[in-house]
Amino acid sequence: MWFSNLICYRFKQEVDYNQDEFEKALEQDKFRPCGSQDLSTFGWTKALGKHGQMLSHFSKKSILLCAKREEKVLPPAVINDLLAEKIEQIENSENRPVKKKEKDELKENLIHSLLPQAFKKSSLQFAFIDLEKGWMVVNSASFNKAEELLALLRKSLGSLPVVPAFVNYDLGLFLTNWLAKDAAPEQFTIGLDAELVEPEENGAKVVLKQHDLASDEVKSHLDNGKVVTKLALDWMERIRFVLQEDGSIKRVNYAELLKEENADIPKEDMAVKLDADFMLSSDEIKQMLEALIIALGEPEDTI
Repeated sequence: MWFSNLICYRFKQEVDYNQDEFEKALEQDKFRPCGSQDLSTFGWTKALGKHGQMLSHFSKKSILLCAKREEKVLPPAVINDLLAEKIEQIENSENRPVKKKEKDELKENLIHSLLPQAFKKSSLQFAFIDLEKGWMVVNSASFNKAEELLALLRKSLGSLPVVPAFVNYDLGLFLTNWLAKDAAPEQFTIGLDAELVEPEENGAKVVLKQHDLASDEVKSHLDNGKVVTKLALDWMERIRFVLQEDGSIKRVNYAELLKEENADIPKEDMAVKLDADFMLSSDEIKQMLEALIIALGEPEDTI
């Protein structure tokens, strides 16, 4: 329940989902394993895994969701080798070259013949909806993956009025300004990691890790026109993360004192512990995001 990467969205209007209706909506797109000719499947699975029965987990004013993807593993090298053998066989036996269209058809037929024997791999993707402040947060490092989950939820619910949370902010300008002044906004402190790039196409990039970002070296890069695209921040000594100019939040780490708050819940009550961890972590994330929005101000404010 401890999200490690955050792709954040805001609802454009107030929403208040009914648990029974919400659950029935998810049931329409419940996960099913790959069939013999499926390359992949994607659907909703139990939010608390084996420790729960529902596809959605309502806790106070938040909803936890989990989508599951199963994919067939067909190594490209294996397919290409088999395809090359088939093409060579045809060209030798029929004394003619195999053209592109026929090669594509051969490859497609080959894939279909191999699908029933292919290995399967699965992955889980979690998200939560905050009904109080209107956040939707996907535990993903990729906007594309997050959008897949949103598309599934939109299909299940019929509509999903959300937009990327930071789409109207020039975050690169904020990050550069904070680092240049060595002054993070209230409740935040600047960490030890950053990425600076020259703004022109194919410009030089400087990646700094565990580095004193107030040093003369960093100041020199900024004075020479480099802009900050990634910056490590610490919120209230409770959550550390890297904020990127595209609005994604990576490498989220929680203070040990925070993670230990529910340590006294016995393992026999795992469902209770998962619920408590979800309430704790989602509440911290929401507070941190609210503080970040306050720091950024209105969208038209750019510094």
